[in-house]
Amino acid sequence: MTKKELAVIGILGILAIIQVSFVPHFKILAVEWSRWINFIDTAVIVIAFFERRRGRLGWIAALSGGIFLDLFSGRFFGFWIALLLAAVGFIKMVLKKYVRIPSFW
Repeated sequence: MTKKELAVIGILGILAIIQVSFVPHFKILAVEWSRWINFIDTAVIVIAFFERRRGRLGWIAALSGGIFLDLFSGRFFGFWIALLLAAVGFIKMVLKKYVRIPSFW
């Protein structure tokens, strides 16, 4: 594993701890943030969008983020892993088939 991949795993771990520890205690307009905001999902989707077409960082982020979410969720283990891997696969497929980066050479 490269340093970038290890850094992403560490950042996702920190985001998981923040999401589980601090976010449920804050309410804005009497709405719990923990129901609407998921920092790990957002981070994985952003990584998948801005990663190179053939990069593997999005897959590693989806796997590690899914593991962190599964550890702290009440659902069966593997739900978030499968969901994030499917989301990254969908994003990569759409970007590969329908998005062309202009080249002026």
